[in-house]
Amino acid sequence: MEAGRIPTTRSKRRAVAGKVRAVVDVLLVLDLIAVMATALVEEAPHEYLGIAFVVLAIVHAVLNRRWFAALPHGRWTAARVLQTVAVVGLLACAIGQAASAVVLSKHALWFLPALPGASWARSMHMLCSYWAFVFGFAHVGIQLRSVVARTGALRRAGSGALWVLRAVWLVVAACGAWSFVQLGLADYLLANVRFAAADHGASIAYRLGQYASIAALVAGAFHYLRMLLDRLSRARSSRR
Repeated sequence: MEAGRIPTTRSKRRAVAGKVRAVVDVLLVLDLIAVMATALVEEAPHEYLGIAFVVLAIVHAVLNRRWFAALPHGRWTAARVLQTVAVVGLLACAIGQAASAVVLSKHALWFLPALPGASWARSMHMLCSYWAFVFGFAHVGIQLRSVVARTGALRRAGSGALWVLRAVWLVVAACGAWSFVQLGLADYLLANVRFAAADHGASIAYRLGQYASIAALVAGAFHYLRMLLDRLSRARSSRR
């Protein structure tokens, strides 16, 4: 009896852990979009969402600590290098965001004394925030195939539904490309913007839509890049 209960208990724990990871991942994705959309519009919500992002990123790293433990082992394929760069970049940006937020915060960390260095903190915060957005959704795109495979969504969806999803993504990605240019994200990523003035010209809902479309663009692009790298790797292996 006891021997028969052990696998059942372990399987239940794994199922619960999987659900917890899924919830954290979804919250992290939604929070990352929201924190960018509120950056130049709603100062106080942006700060609280930023703290939530850092906390969720830490929880995500802890829940996936086995991945970090396995880094020294195994073969380093191009896809694995790409994934590692995205994860390490995201965590480094989260640390930079947290450090700069301590200096810049006016609402969420009101209880802290005023600290010097607002100029460098502002530049670091903007740079880390926009790169965290890119690294975060690059990570989503790289992992998308594995997540879909685990859930069995592709097996349940027919080829017609798959092509419809691809067409929808192309439309959303086109909107994302336009939003990327319209918001001038390239200048933020290249640290060409030293001080961003508050933007009250668009609603939060509109900004959320813009950043969601950019997120879809980045995630989809890295999803297809991962598929290309996997195919190239299999092709090289078959020639040996």
